[in-house]
Amino acid sequence: MSRSAEFLEPRAARVARLREREFDVLVVGGGITGAGVALDLSLRGLSVALVERGDWGGATSSASSRLIHGGLRYLETGELALVRESCLERALLLRNAAGLVWPERFLFPVHQGARVGRLKLSAGLWLYTGLSIPRALGRPGWLSVPQALAAVPALRAQGLRGAGTYLDGATHDARLVLAVMASAARAGATCVSRCELANLASGTSGVEAGLLDLIDGSSSSLRARACVLAGGPFTTELRARAGLSGEWMASTRGTHITVSRRRLPTDGAVIFTSGIDGRVMFLIPWPRHTVIGTTDVDADPSAPVAPSEAEIGYLLASANELAPAANLRRADVVSAWAGLRPLLRPQQAQAPSARSREERVEREGRLYTLAGGKLTGYRAMAERLGARIARDLARGDASARSPTRAHRLVGALQNPVSRPAWSRLGPDGTPAPVDIDAALSSRYGSRAAAVRAHCRGLERGEELLAPDVLRGEHQWARDHEDACTPEDFLRRRTSLAFTDPSVGPDAL
Repeated sequence: MSRSAEFLEPRAARVARLREREFDVLVVGGGITGAGVALDLSLRGLSVALVERGDWGGATSSASSRLIHGGLRYLETGELALVRESCLERALLLRNAAGLVWPERFLFPVHQGARVGRLKLSAGLWLYTGLSIPRALGRPGWLSVPQALAAVPALRAQGLRGAGTYLDGATHDARLVLAVMASAARAGATCVSRCELANLASGTSGVEAGLLDLIDGSSSSLRARACVLAGGPFTTELRARAGLSGEWMASTRGTHITVSRRRLPTDGAVIFTSGIDGRVMFLIPWPRHTVIGTTDVDADPSAPVAPSEAEIGYLLASANELAPAANLRRADVVSAWAGLRPLLRPQQAQAPSARSREERVEREGRLYTLAGGKLTGYRAMAERLGARIARDLARGDASARSPTRAHRLVGALQNPVSRPAWSRLGPDGTPAPVDIDAALSSRYGSRAAAVRAHCRGLERGEELLAPDVLRGEHQWARDHEDACTPEDFLRRRTSLAFTDPSVGPDAL
């Protein structure tokens, strides 16, 4: 396979193409939604330009809970259609992004007097499984008290009745966005990050966009027959630049923290209800660390997005209530991060956690706005919009079933993978040691061998920057994955910023 078919072209070549040609569709926003739309339209045979003012997935799409799941908690709010679609999409991603998305075992501990008891949980898990047919991942199960304590050694034993188990999916969210964008580029899309939409004019024959290159400061214009605004929580701001009005979003902030896996080991992920306010929360295994999340508080997209001490305290208190033997303290927090959920503004006042995750699409002339949704359902959202645009423009494949249903993403392995080793506990109840080859595989999938060879060819390239990161990976990220700043590498190409503050100076 040639370099152009497998990796991104140099940025200069992509910028030149933006300035030289007219496109069928301009997609603005390089999170998972915009990248998914660009891939769908490209595979339908339309010419596509995708621009992003920051890094790929640099906002919402790199600050999620890193789960590819149906959303078990949405059963309680009756959003069965959303759950079913997400479960079906989960199965497609486990196949089409194998290695970049992997199956994960979830445990749901049940204590005496809990809001969700064994009968309610069992009914919910079977309904969850039923909604996944014909792409169910397996039957739910039940762990006895000793089995539950073996899976989560710090779990509160008092009143414990056991734990339900089921399978869902997990991913490195930012790298999934990168794979979708790279797949769009391989399908013919021109994708440029650090390129901001300054203004947008729409007419009967198409749109003209003013673009600002944030690398060299140059301005240019681009013409397209249509434009998709996919700004996530920043949709209202993006629409204003296009001369459109209306408040679309009611975003909320979600904060996560990481602690050492040795402080809070789990065999798989854990879903539980907070003993503080009853919210559904997660413990998610990550190499050498456990992620605890998440909060759900109103947020202003125009303000800096950062975790508050109150949220960090809430996460620690909730985890300690579930697993008191861990006895987590503020000093145990290795890192904390926050992101904005792109939630639609409800018709009437609702609590943040009750707001719908459904999508909204509006067409105004040649402008389409797409907002809402969740990480797992990005492909289905793009499929619906892609068919509509192809039909409206009378160009390309306008069928309801998109080619993305069977399209393997760049880096996807040919065969499905099993749970990674870091998700498991050894016979002695301690986390499995980190294996660099497994870590590379989960980051790069089928390209892991090429990354290893690249690092081998660099002086000190195969030295360990961290137990699960090679020193030479930063050059790979720069040369092949559009990383433009240290933050791109530390936060989104790897997770060093979230897991290894001790290597920060060396990594920088």
